Amino acid sequence: MSASAWKQWLELVRSDYPLNRSSRESVLTSAVWRMGQVLHDRPGAAPFLLRRVHGVLDQVWVRNVIGAELPRSVVVGPGLTLPHAARGVIVHPDARIGASVTLHHRVTIGVRNTERPPHIGDGVYVGSGASVLGPVDLGAGCKVGANAVVVKDVPAGATVVVGPVRVLPAPAVDAPAVDAPAVDAPAGS
Repeated sequence: MSASAWKQWLELVRSDYPLNRSSRESVLTSAVWRMGQVLHDRPGAAPFLLRRVHGVLDQVWVRNVIGAELPRSVVVGPGLTLPHAARGVIVHPDARIGASVTLHHRVTIGVRNTERPPHIGDGVYVGSGASVLGPVDLGAGCKVGANAVVVKDVPAGATVVVGPVRVLPAPAVDAPAVDAPAVDAPAGS
């Protein structure tokens, strides 16, 4: 890596480390993703070879072990938090993610049909299992609760949650009505 690419990678990893230090897996996932981002579209033979190294790390660690798809073309600001090492996180290659964003496990950031991918502002929290789909803008500091599906813009500071669950009563267990024909007793009994 050139000196500027190395410096940029180191700054990004240092900005992510304090937020992910409780899990070595999260630190490694973040470092591999950041390596790809720094090397993406850099000209030259050294970046070309290092992109091949990143491709192997991405395939083995991020995709096969963690089960995530974190394309190197995604623009992500500093201070990214990946609790649970971003297990199962899927991000569209053209998505934009701001600074100080938290992405929990099983988050999907993608498109619907051929629309543009989401833009996620600074300081956004996305809970586990949430999906942000289509040409959506998440304002700075907003929160998306677990399992929420966002298909419309969310203003800065707002919170999106799934409605409260309802407990349905169990169906009454009655003896099934038997409409069997009467059986005649055998003759001579």
